[in-house]
Amino acid sequence: MPTALVLAARQPEFSSLLEEAGFDVVVRTRPLDEEVDADVAVVFRGRLIGRNQAASLCAAGVPVVEVLTATPTSRSTARWIRVSNRIGKSDLVQIVHALTDLALATAGADGSGG
Repeated sequence: MPTALVLAARQPEFSSLLEEAGFDVVVRTRPLDEEVDADVAVVFRGRLIGRNQAASLCAAGVPVVEVLTATPTSRSTARWIRVSNRIGKSDLVQIVHALTDLALATAGADGSGG
């Protein structure tokens, strides 16, 4: 079962949707100050969760979906997808599935596991 890190001040409904979709969910409500073992991360930007959280996770090799409070102004990449918080939660779960599938397939293809 893949592990999803949800980094957000308040997202219990979304975390429940991920669990129903088959993810082990790790929730953090404050900025990270330690490494986390996760297959994918969903970072909800806000007053507590700053912009460096998504960048740090992506640099550590964790694929990230960053949910912004406004329309994204920079482009997404294969390992760092940026979306507006206007996206539906069920649609966001689909993006998390796709990003996780790609990450696990890539990890399996290069021999690092998966």
